[in-house]
Amino acid sequence: MNIIKHEIKKIIMFPAIIGFVLLSLSLNIVVVATMQNSYANFIADASRITGVNLGTDFNESIGTLGANTYADMLRVQTQNRQDVLYSYNTRYLADVIVEWLELSGLSERLMRNKYERFQYAAYARQAAGDSMTLYFAEITAWRHEALFEITMGLLLFQGAVLATLIMLLSIGYESNAKTELVVYSTKVGRNINRHKLIAGVAVSFVAYILLAAITLALYFMLNPMGGTWGSSVSSGFNFIRDGMMTRPFVTWHSFTVFEYLLASIGISVGLVLCFALMAYAIGLLIKNSYVGFLVIIALKGVLLLLPSYSPFMMLNLTITKTPICLVILRGQWFTDGGANVIWPNFEIVGVIGSLVVLAIISLWSVSRFKVRNLV
Repeated sequence: MNIIKHEIKKIIMFPAIIGFVLLSLSLNIVVVATMQNSYANFIADASRITGVNLGTDFNESIGTLGANTYADMLRVQTQNRQDVLYSYNTRYLADVIVEWLELSGLSERLMRNKYERFQYAAYARQAAGDSMTLYFAEITAWRHEALFEITMGLLLFQGAVLATLIMLLSIGYESNAKTELVVYSTKVGRNINRHKLIAGVAVSFVAYILLAAITLALYFMLNPMGGTWGSSVSSGFNFIRDGMMTRPFVTWHSFTVFEYLLASIGISVGLVLCFALMAYAIGLLIKNSYVGFLVIIALKGVLLLLPSYSPFMMLNLTITKTPICLVILRGQWFTDGGANVIWPNFEIVGVIGSLVVLAIISLWSVSRFKVRNLV
């Protein structure tokens, strides 16, 4: 335990780690400060009075908001609102994707099967009235993107880079300090890497949570949510835009905005741990921390570019479950995932699968390191 505490203390004293955290916080403050919108703030306050379920009671409640431009805008945008999920058919999505990607065989069957199952999710969201909730009316897509794609995406990127730096600097410390021959000359000394793993994972987790807590606290202070916390993210005002088409933001399971935020943070924590394990394994296999960092960047680049050049469609669609691809697809977590995925709940499967695979690789790296020549 004392060794773990010593490793943690050593990690948090790295100038590179301190500098990166401070730089990240400064960037986040600047980004969050540019996302304010007075109409969205009005809706957040108004939703405490009107509630978030559209209908007769909601329309009557708008009348109590008084006569002002924003109240009139909200009235126009919500009255006589049609349920976008009424008669919504996901089969056309499968048809478009299959034709666009020229899928056949197993990949086509899996894609069509995914959308057959997704149809039941759309029925469930419509039956529960999720699509007839307020969220942020006509600026919902912008506000949703500001929080879940830009802000959460920025935090996820920073967490991944920070976890990578923490692990590589920790593993490479003995080599950089020229104490490698002394520390690793005995079996006890080589076992120190187990403590480095625990310390690195702990600091990576705490660092991400700290960054997220400070950044999100500032975001919600400047961009209050009000009663919209209880809206569904599958609101008819919300939609997905990608290179293929624009479609309703339908999730496999019902999520309020608050629940979706917690679920997104959970997936993000899992991905940060994936990057930490990846850096740990590579750090043990490659002596130089800087070379290890370049190898990780190259590996991520390959995983991003391979689907564009590989002729093997099943391989391309499977790669979307790797950590780097899950980061890119963060705007579609808990939805159908569009043309990029062929399995439901791809983000959960991807994170769990990646953690298992990377844990196995890390254990193999440890066993290999124990018998590696130091010179």
